[in-house]
Amino acid sequence: MNVLKNIFCAALLLSSCTTVRNYQKGKPFLIKNSIELKGGNFNTDERNIARQRLYDQLDDSAKVVIIDKLFLFHKTTPAAAYDTTYSYRSARNMIGSMLHLGYYQAKSTVKIDTVSGSFFSTWSLKFEKQQRVYVKYIIDAGNPTLVDTFSYNLNKPELQQLAIEAMPKSLIKKGNPVSKGEVLGEINRMVDVYRNNGYYKFITDDLRMRGDTSILSLTTISDDPFENIRLLAEANQKRNKPTIKLEMILNPLADSMRLQKYYIGNVYLYPDYSGVDSLNSIPFLSDTTRRDSFVIRYHKKLFRNGFLVRNMDFKKGDLYRQENYAKTLSNFSKTGVWQNINIQTIERKDSVAKLDMILQMIPARKYGFEANVEASYSVNSNTNTATITNGGNLLGLSTNLSLQNRNIHKEGIKMTHAIRYGVELNLNTQRSSRVINSNELSYTNTISFPRLLGPIKLLPKSWFNNGRPLSQQTFINTNPSYTKRIDLFNLFSTGLAFGNQWSNRSNRKNTIKFPNIEYSYLFNQSDSFRTILNNNPYLRYSYNTALIIGSSYNYSSTYINPKHTNRLRSFSGNVEESGLIWGRLGIFKKELRQFVKVDGEYTFSINNPKSARVFRAFVGVGIPLENNDTASLPFFKQYFSGGANSMRGWPIRGIGPGAKPLGTINSLTNDRTGDIRFEVNAEYRHDLFQIIPNQLVLKWALFTDIGNVWNFRNTRPGGGPDSLQFQFKNFYKQLGADVGTGFRFDFTYVVLRFDLGFRVKKPEIAKNDGWQIPDISYNHLLKGGVENSQWRRDNFNFTIGLSYPF
Repeated sequence: MNVLKNIFCAALLLSSCTTVRNYQKGKPFLIKNSIELKGGNFNTDERNIARQRLYDQLDDSAKVVIIDKLFLFHKTTPAAAYDTTYSYRSARNMIGSMLHLGYYQAKSTVKIDTVSGSFFSTWSLKFEKQQRVYVKYIIDAGNPTLVDTFSYNLNKPELQQLAIEAMPKSLIKKGNPVSKGEVLGEINRMVDVYRNNGYYKFITDDLRMRGDTSILSLTTISDDPFENIRLLAEANQKRNKPTIKLEMILNPLADSMRLQKYYIGNVYLYPDYSGVDSLNSIPFLSDTTRRDSFVIRYHKKLFRNGFLVRNMDFKKGDLYRQENYAKTLSNFSKTGVWQNINIQTIERKDSVAKLDMILQMIPARKYGFEANVEASYSVNSNTNTATITNGGNLLGLSTNLSLQNRNIHKEGIKMTHAIRYGVELNLNTQRSSRVINSNELSYTNTISFPRLLGPIKLLPKSWFNNGRPLSQQTFINTNPSYTKRIDLFNLFSTGLAFGNQWSNRSNRKNTIKFPNIEYSYLFNQSDSFRTILNNNPYLRYSYNTALIIGSSYNYSSTYINPKHTNRLRSFSGNVEESGLIWGRLGIFKKELRQFVKVDGEYTFSINNPKSARVFRAFVGVGIPLENNDTASLPFFKQYFSGGANSMRGWPIRGIGPGAKPLGTINSLTNDRTGDIRFEVNAEYRHDLFQIIPNQLVLKWALFTDIGNVWNFRNTRPGGGPDSLQFQFKNFYKQLGADVGTGFRFDFTYVVLRFDLGFRVKKPEIAKNDGWQIPDISYNHLLKGGVENSQWRRDNFNFTIGLSYPF
């Protein structure tokens, strides 16, 4: 017991020990800074961000950089002798930072504490006499200065009118604290407004923000003594709640030429420009479009004129607009046909206030080729176990080849051919003499048109930003595939979809598929596979021949709160149907699956400099429309839960449906799918330390997941109670819940994630509505054996994933 105590004390000492190297002997040095922010009108997140801003104001010579080593050792950078000048300079910087947030009455206090004594050095393994300095900054924010009124006073009528029309979108609102960020943001916003209305040369220096904080009541004298008392009371209230009147004006020193409107002159397009070309020295062939008078100059006719014109958002004679300039750049970039696009604006000397626009576009390679090999490994758990009769350790190998033509018919039409071949190997030869479990061959063809085609063009133009969406695409997908499960069955599946995709705003995307056809044909079923289906009746709804003919619509968006830029919201919704038209006509009646499927996902995140809180909710419902006992969604359309991005306490497809219990280790029926899915997730993320500066950061997370999947109807043969069916009265009882923790290695471009989730509420347990605290022991976690393996399988799950789960 004494040994354990000594180890604990040593670990505590080391974990709290900060080693200082290369300090000046006999002189005090800075070891720690702390900042306390008092007062102010902040919520929790805003206060954390404000404190981080204050830390950023520390003078370089007043900072302490501590490097963590193996979680236990903490080493500071070489410490210079402490100088109070840098601390008080830092305090002044902090007051300046508070001014930018609208706190003009902020005050600072600096407390300096020197601790002298002998401190243990883990480097020299001895005690050394040191004079350590601890500095605490106390910032009393006081009351923020609020905006009393905001107005525009621009002495040019047209500029004043544009400002008044744009005022509803102003970043400065009455009653909000005035801040430097919002003032500068409002100036930049108005510059964009003017540049989008012909003022090509308008810049931020042409605008100024003027403020007036005078208190009118202090300058008013009345003969009535009671009126004077009222005015003094008002003045005192103003001091406690300071306000400011803001007014945007034109800079009197502004260049008058910058207040001139500009129009588009000639427009020149160079679609096959190269790095060795110049505009005048090398001859080009030339076309001029009849309708828009674009001048197209080229070496070879690589692109049709119509394709080029469709991506232009300005033409000769138009008023210059900055947003049309940016849209044109974006349009050509999104086609993927050019590797570089540049637009030069040249002010014409022969005409007042006209700009010639020159587009220089360097083409990308017409063909692209990719090849890669993938490998995966899993122990016999919950991945396709219904189709692996003998189970075992599984190794999957696949190779992928793709060829893309980026410019078919000189219209920027892309065609991609992709071939995939995979094989699944059984490495546990003790349980099965068969090495190959399955093999798969698939081909995918995708044709993408850089514009909207088909019936969607019959819809109102208002759906598509009056016919000019930010991005638009029409695609045709075809993907036949063949899978052979050795000694089980063969599966042929194919799909055909015609779709349109467009965005009216940069953060919103719409996708329509009409028609969407999918067909799955199951054949050559073995006797052993039929036995599995007979012994597990619910599997007959998953493994069967199915045809889908229908349509779908998907919408996704993201939103960042302009007042709280650390808060991000995203939403994705999908509506899909099959058989609503064809099913009513009675065509393909035998194999056509009829259903309506609706789901939505909402994510909300609060991101701080070194931490984040993320919340997610998913709800999906699939309603079978057939009136028979096998009515359910096709197996490739059903929902499932569990795994690295869902209910992390369960393996993928390992929970549900409803209250269905888990199978044994050798069970062949552990794949779980359903027609309804509900799930909510919450996760707290925190940065620990940088393993490799600016390249690799170790992060920690704490999470919880709640949810399950259910069948929409009773699928038990012959009827009777079915614990797999969704019922409101059992909704809470059949929810699963897990809590867990994990580590993430952030390589900047990719995140490698390790999560361990424990099940604290099991839907298959009736006692205490499934709530439980796992009885954890050393044997359960680390020792082998059937009992310990079964305990681990029943109580927790370990997952490895790439990127964040949501």
